[in-house]
Amino acid sequence: MWKAQAEHLRFDKGMSWGNIAEHLQDHFPDMDRKQVLEKVRSYLRGCKRYKEEKDRYLDREKNTIETNWKGDKIIRFGLMGDTQINSKYTQITHLHDYYDILKAEGIETVYHTGDMDEGEEMRPGHKYECYTQGVDDHINEIVRVYPERQGIKTCFITGNHDHSIYRKVGFDIGPVIASRRTDMEYLGRDEARVYLTPNCSLDLRHPWDGTSYALSYKIQKQVEAMQGGEKPNLYAVGHYHKAEYFHYRNVHCVQTGCFQGETPFTRGKGISIHMGGWIMEIHVDDEGTVTRVKPEFIPFYKTIKDDWKNWF
Repeated sequence: MWKAQAEHLRFDKGMSWGNIAEHLQDHFPDMDRKQVLEKVRSYLRGCKRYKEEKDRYLDREKNTIETNWKGDKIIRFGLMGDTQINSKYTQITHLHDYYDILKAEGIETVYHTGDMDEGEEMRPGHKYECYTQGVDDHINEIVRVYPERQGIKTCFITGNHDHSIYRKVGFDIGPVIASRRTDMEYLGRDEARVYLTPNCSLDLRHPWDGTSYALSYKIQKQVEAMQGGEKPNLYAVGHYHKAEYFHYRNVHCVQTGCFQGETPFTRGKGISIHMGGWIMEIHVDDEGTVTRVKPEFIPFYKTIKDDWKNWF
């Protein structure tokens, strides 16, 4: 009985190993939490569904996008993510304020690192944290409230919350959103590589794992796992709802922040969130190779309670 429940929590609900172990603790009264965790993890990694999902993600190639570089020596763009629209804790007002700043600064392209949407049933009780229900209403709301500014194009990937629908019925909301908004371009699921110039690549990434004890730890390990010839010049990571910039192993790394306030989940787990987005200024030489990087984070410190109600 516990095995079927474990598969449901992992593959249908997308829960973490630790949360699954907590849910199944009653089935193993003689084991402590660590022992239950190891037992559950060992079983799930050996079951057929785990192998099928692992193969499906390993086989998917990263989308590669070429931009029309006109020889500009300075390239400026917005960089942000994790808007979590349809969450009762999304910060639509701050998001529009950010786009107003981008417009005033003359920014023409914004890159979004995933979790456009809050998704559904990410964990037990999650649906009560959403102010809309069902994929149609979620898409309609994103199309309706996401900032639209003349002259600005938003290029986005989708993340694990966006994929909550995909896990159930194989439906990807990204192409539908892009088809209904002429100012939005869908770049792919989880990750994409954008060539800002022939010699300057920007990787957009939305991982699926949990946050770490140290701010930069996850990003450092991800960069260390990259093959030498495959590393991007700039590496932009969403999902963790953190904001930071650092240079590591010749990669300019950025965590892109979020536009969602504290939720019951982050509060219960003691996870901090960094609201805001970036303006990136990249200087390149005649061949388009990076010579300087100037990151500017635009923070929003105060969560607006029930901000979604302000947009009806």
